[in-house]
Amino acid sequence: MLRLRMWFAVLAFACSCFVRAESPGSSADAWLRLHGSNTVGQRLAPELAVAFAEADGWRVESRRAERLDELRIGIVRGRERSVIEIAAHGTGTGLQALLDGRADLWMASRAVTAEELQRASAWGRLDHPRQEHVIALDGVAVIVHPRSSLRALAIADVRRLFSGEAHDWTALGREPGKVALHARDDRSGTFDTFRALVLAGAPLAATAKRYESSDELVAAVAADPDAIGFVGLDSIAGTRALAISDTGTRALEPRRLEVATEDYALSRRLYLYAAELQSERVRAFVEFAQGEVGQRIAERVGFVGQQLTAVRETPRADMPSEYLALTEGAQRVSVNFRFDTGLTYLDGKALRDLQRLAEFLDGEAMRGVEVALIGFSDAKEASPIDAIMLSNDRADYIAQMLNRAGVPVRRIRGMADASPVASNLSEFGRGKNRRVEVWVRARAAAALEAARPAR
Repeated sequence: MLRLRMWFAVLAFACSCFVRAESPGSSADAWLRLHGSNTVGQRLAPELAVAFAEADGWRVESRRAERLDELRIGIVRGRERSVIEIAAHGTGTGLQALLDGRADLWMASRAVTAEELQRASAWGRLDHPRQEHVIALDGVAVIVHPRSSLRALAIADVRRLFSGEAHDWTALGREPGKVALHARDDRSGTFDTFRALVLAGAPLAATAKRYESSDELVAAVAADPDAIGFVGLDSIAGTRALAISDTGTRALEPRRLEVATEDYALSRRLYLYAAELQSERVRAFVEFAQGEVGQRIAERVGFVGQQLTAVRETPRADMPSEYLALTEGAQRVSVNFRFDTGLTYLDGKALRDLQRLAEFLDGEAMRGVEVALIGFSDAKEASPIDAIMLSNDRADYIAQMLNRAGVPVRRIRGMADASPVASNLSEFGRGKNRRVEVWVRARAAAALEAARPAR
């Protein structure tokens, strides 16, 4: 374990740089200030901030809602008093607060855009691992009335509904009824994700009712059998979340494993972005949020944490025979590693996940298991032979990184472009298909020993 931690400390140093002591425009009034996403700020950010403050010896003295989606949490430690400030008016509002010095951290329910990177260039490189931090995983859930018989939809059909092309449920072969659309507002990162992954350039129908609050949207859908809407995973209570398929893929429900591996078509990451100049407190809070306690909090409030688990998963019968042989009797680990075009580009989350995976496999519960890494390519990566080589190379690359951390990998195999989890018609979809899955199972000797009858 010591060797493992030392190796990842070197890795972390190599992919980040030291930051200075204070953030620009920091205010003595607030102990911690988070602005941006309603999805992050509604439940997750307050829970994380309070737990972090309590771990530092503070206790909560008061909670006051200044106005809708604004919260001031009064904290006290001895004779000291301060406040945690959370303003959750939507992802699109957080960057400017960070740039103006009104926020220590920008809460976002989507990745920073190229235009935002340019706007923030004086504050560092926001998509660098030292400034971009994934604190939980989420899925945009497409929701209907709880008693609806509808179970699944293709993204193309969801687009037809929300663009207004399909006005009545009969257009999808359902019972007659005028479709009632419910959508988040333009400042919402949830809407940004939905617009990018579902609408894909089509305008939202003018008939859609818009909401700043996810809770209000859910209540409206739960009250109307003809309604359909979309929210983050933490807000689906009282409605039915549909399984979603993409072009050439099977429908997947927004279950924990599918979201944790980011195989679910509408899965997304939840972020904290910091300026390049960060206080020690901001750095410590980000580390807390990404650590074991922070990830347990993420799970508790309804998101998917990044702490790894191994889950029994039955592969589809139409998978290649080699894949079925590799995964027979195995458990799927709740992480995928995804790649840019080519081989070795891994983002900040993947680097952190390598550390999580090495520690998970080094744990007592994983003693006596063998690790299988299965690589995939997208459908447009050169020739079929090149696709096989690339999928093998990606699995090899993850194996090498784990081996350096002292974790042996027993079996490695590339499956080319088999089993896409997203459409190969877009670069985003192809990027989701360029992945490495992780499976574990008991070694043959251990399995035989376990199968012997007790004497």
